[in-house]
Amino acid sequence: MILPAVIEKEFRMFFRYPLRVISSILVGLVFLLQFVFFGQAVLGGRYSQLLASSTGMGDYPTYALIGYVLWWVSVSPMEAYVWGVRRELQRGTFEMNILSPARILELLSGLAVSWLLMDSALMGIVFLIGALIFDIPLTFTIILKSIPIILASLLAFLGFGFIFAGLVMLLKNIGPFAQIFEFGMLFFSGVFFPLSVMPKWLVSFSKLFPLTHAASAVRAIFVGKTYAEIQGEIVWLLFLIPLYWMIGYLIFKWAEKITRVVGYGGY
Repeated sequence: MILPAVIEKEFRMFFRYPLRVISSILVGLVFLLQFVFFGQAVLGGRYSQLLASSTGMGDYPTYALIGYVLWWVSVSPMEAYVWGVRRELQRGTFEMNILSPARILELLSGLAVSWLLMDSALMGIVFLIGALIFDIPLTFTIILKSIPIILASLLAFLGFGFIFAGLVMLLKNIGPFAQIFEFGMLFFSGVFFPLSVMPKWLVSFSKLFPLTHAASAVRAIFVGKTYAEIQGEIVWLLFLIPLYWMIGYLIFKWAEKITRVVGYGGY
């Protein structure tokens, strides 16, 4: 089967170099710590009453850790489509894969799932280290209740990522655009600060991102809320999943049709 083969290949390539794994974890930790300590300096301490009144969670390290880890994992499918496809174009192997009996959607899905699994493992380590550093209490119930929310968000981003896969085939190098979008989500999804401080029109716009609802829902679970109390966030996620997949698939098929005519052209 194509999907397991692609996942195995990506795993072998990534974990072949242990220093790369260690580097990814260290980069994740450094990026996290600088934002957490900066936030605490601005808030005047670890706990913020203003943050608690606007989000329901006043402990800033917990607030930032949840948003940051979810953001990193959420952009993983887009990273796979942008840099993974670009890598295959650079090596001259992309056209060979296209000409093989395997369907291109299977190849790209395997690429995205493998990167998602790898980043999930790495960010799981970062999350546990962050929880130890900041003494954040974790229970099996909290983790278990958070998993469906996280999976729903990632499923939406897997579909949305096909937009970037199509653009890469057409334009070859869209890395700068993808990075603008990825870091824009840090701003629009309230990863490091509450959305309540933003203009109302931006708050409305932020609802189009699954990360906005996933981060809000997981934070609510961490403070003891039930699924019934976060029903609005769940409904939004369930709405965005088919929407993202439909838009992503249509744009990808459009880009694929054009690319098959003009040629993939390597890189």
